[in-house]
Amino acid sequence: MNRSRGFTLIELLVVVGLIAVMLMIAVPSFTSFISNYRATAAVNDLLQGITLTRSEALKRGRRVVMLPNLANGTPSASGSWANGWTVFVDLNNNLTMETTDTMIFKHGKLPSSTVVAAVGSSTLPFADANYVSFDGTGYPRTVAGSQLNGGVRLTDTIASNTPNVRTICLANFGRPRVVRDTPTESCSGG
Repeated sequence: MNRSRGFTLIELLVVVGLIAVMLMIAVPSFTSFISNYRATAAVNDLLQGITLTRSEALKRGRRVVMLPNLANGTPSASGSWANGWTVFVDLNNNLTMETTDTMIFKHGKLPSSTVVAAVGSSTLPFADANYVSFDGTGYPRTVAGSQLNGGVRLTDTIASNTPNVRTICLANFGRPRVVRDTPTESCSGG
């Protein structure tokens, strides 16, 4: 007897059809998973930068600043948090990293799908300032010495139907906290 081995065309088409249906179900879930991961990673990086800024200020007993970067990587109060950030000791409190200042840490750009915005009606995230600064006692203060609080919102838009939102709120006493998936969080009172 001549017995053939292999698949018939019908069997092959059924298997390919099942794989296509499974992929159609899995791909949107995978996109949402990637978006969730990117939003979590970005907010954890920014949170780590704020925590590092505060701990270095306490350790050194002097003002330490975290500034957003310009597109070329230079720290500036007119920079964007999406371009990354730089943590440094600002010896003369001018929000400019000079050769006499000590750089502590520099973070690169966030993924292009991550949108960074201020919280609430303010155009700037932290007490209408586009920087984070802690004095030597670990309290968030502006360069002028007033209280610094507020927040920044990170949204990953890769999953267009359900963007992943994370908000970092900076308390009046210096403790940052992360709020998940609440685009209406105001960070009032830190």
